[in-house]
Amino acid sequence: MKSIQDLKRKPLFVLMIVALAITAYLLYKQINIGVPYYDVFVYLNNALIFAGIPVNISVIYLSPLMPFLTSLFFRMGYISANVLFALNAIVFVLGIAGFYLLLRQRFNEVQSFTGSLIFMSLPLILTWAVSGGIDIPGVVFSIWTLYFLVLGVRKDSKYLYLVAPMLMVAFIARYSSFLLVFPIFLFLLINDDFIKNFKRIILGVLASLIFVAPFLAYFYSKLGNLNPLINMFTSTVLGSNTAVNDLAYNPDTLYFLFNLPNYISIGTLQGFYRVIQNPSQGSPSIIAYILVIIVLFGLGIYLYQIIKNKVKNVDSNQKKTIIHSLITVSLFGLAVWSFFNLSYLITEFIFLAAFFAGYRLFKGAGKKLEIDFLFLSWFTVFFVFHSVILVKVDRYFITMAPALAYFIILGLSTLIEKYKSHLSFKKIRPEHLYLIIGIFLLISSLAVHIGHSPKHGYGYHIQNASDWLMEYDPDYRDKNIYSDYDPAVTWTLKNEVKFGVPRFHHTPDYFGRFLLDHDADYYIDTLTDPKWGIPGYRVIKKMGSIWIYQRDF
Repeated sequence: MKSIQDLKRKPLFVLMIVALAITAYLLYKQINIGVPYYDVFVYLNNALIFAGIPVNISVIYLSPLMPFLTSLFFRMGYISANVLFALNAIVFVLGIAGFYLLLRQRFNEVQSFTGSLIFMSLPLILTWAVSGGIDIPGVVFSIWTLYFLVLGVRKDSKYLYLVAPMLMVAFIARYSSFLLVFPIFLFLLINDDFIKNFKRIILGVLASLIFVAPFLAYFYSKLGNLNPLINMFTSTVLGSNTAVNDLAYNPDTLYFLFNLPNYISIGTLQGFYRVIQNPSQGSPSIIAYILVIIVLFGLGIYLYQIIKNKVKNVDSNQKKTIIHSLITVSLFGLAVWSFFNLSYLITEFIFLAAFFAGYRLFKGAGKKLEIDFLFLSWFTVFFVFHSVILVKVDRYFITMAPALAYFIILGLSTLIEKYKSHLSFKKIRPEHLYLIIGIFLLISSLAVHIGHSPKHGYGYHIQNASDWLMEYDPDYRDKNIYSDYDPAVTWTLKNEVKFGVPRFHHTPDYFGRFLLDHDADYYIDTLTDPKWGIPGYRVIKKMGSIWIYQRDF
């Protein structure tokens, strides 16, 4: 087919056309929906502070990259959540390009193109791509970090100088991206010239301070110390479990594993927006189950081929190979046991040792095996981290999404290449199957996304309620306002709103006393259901699920 030849000549160009078209649609929908969840309001408020617009909130030490970039446009007078959405869109397109280039280090043009389509088609990726969150930017800059790493080790060592600076960009985009040091160290360790390559990485670390120093100086000037930032960093890296009262509290260690089919494809074309935001609340589609079976079969064949090649090429020192195999199996067994019983960091180090031993055992038995282990380590380090900590939401799986897409295309390519002689038809060759699968997955995911996307989101209604309050009380800036969704109302009013929520109090009387003791003039309830009658306050406006209370005088 002529289209296949065009794709082979200009694969990245064609991919960018597809990515831009999809991203433009997603951006259009997101602008209509508005801010989709709590944290995005926090980032917008942080952007206001970076822009010099005081809103008196105390979370500016959160991942600062996207709020800082957004603040540059705020300073020019364009203060809108659409700025953050558009920046997310730009970053997302860069991420698709980076993922294709990274896949090309392992697969051919058609396979890499298909892998990129599969990555885009994952429900969490489509839903959160331009949401204003930090999950996609964090994973995008992680992709580019590992791309420079692979280029630096395999092609030109000069790229290694870019690894640490790009990792630092990923870090300030999303703090947990720092965990990439594990797969980075593993990849350096299993390749030649470890010492030379590591020295180049260290020089890059020094250069990366250029990215961090301005943020540290700003935080210090605003906070008087760096304790909040240090605490946030240590709790992220060490996996602190302090949020038992958090709505996302979930002690299920295998939560992400059990919901893996949901993260590949969800069913039905109609439903609630929260289902595509949180696929675990839906059901996997038949496509997900079929793909899981096919991919597992392909990966099984791939693993069998590696083991077979290893057995075939075992040298005369079989005793050494047996001992090496026992060490590898023991380390993997210990890592799994540690996952359920020991701390997160210990588990990560044991897995690192197991992967190193596994690579040394099978080295030479598979094509480009070092990249397989790089992606395996990437998936594992974030899977362990997000599984062990007690706060879990589906979007955390985004950190593992590139690795998931990698192993999907690895399983598919193994199966198609093995049976390609049986898969040839008159006008359809095996290479066409890649595109058919990738395009089908993308179209089906877009159809589900369209079917679940609302006309307007929750932030839209909060904005309307805030607009009403500003008109009702022109002196609202001088009033003491509380809300159960304080970042959202702070953003819509561009004024400090404090936190208060009925569920933290036993009865309406207790909550009413809390508001009176804190001299609250207004309370804006956006989430509580059923609503309470609050002693000392009367409802002055109902806008759907949003109720505005005013203190009785």
